[in-house]
Amino acid sequence: TAETLLSDIKGIDDGVNALTASIEAYNGGLIDELPIGADIAAIHIANRKGYVDANLRATPFNAEDSTAIVQYTASSVGVDIPNSVDVLKAKYDVFEDQKVVILAGLKLLKNDHDTFSAALVSKITADKENGYAAVAVIDDALQSAIDLYS
Repeated sequence: TAETLLSDIKGIDDGVNALTASIEAYNGGLIDELPIGADIAAIHIANRKGYVDANLRATPFNAEDSTAIVQYTASSVGVDIPNSVDVLKAKYDVFEDQKVVILAGLKLLKNDHDTFSAALVSKITADKENGYAAVAVIDDALQSAIDLYS
């Protein structure tokens, strides 16, 4: 149902907000890095649940549900992921020694985003233009961080 996918997206968004807080709090050190890894894992798990749920959907969403999903995506993860990426990019100097690990996490989350977005957009019947725009905002943010940490 649309509610299931909205819940999945909320799970991702909750994870992103936790990750942002962990990034903001991080000032170096291996022990203090652990919450960041845990947050990335939580986002990955939430994303994979959404990916499975979207792929299990046999029929496209009606226009009302499609619009609700697109609007929620744009106003939640469409805002919070770019914000989280901006926080991460601003702390590049703090994370520079861990850039290989950060890059691996970013690539994992970008792959998760790419596959879940493709599965979800394929089930949307209305507001597709805004759906694609939300996907692009997230994609551009993640790619900008990947480029910085590469």
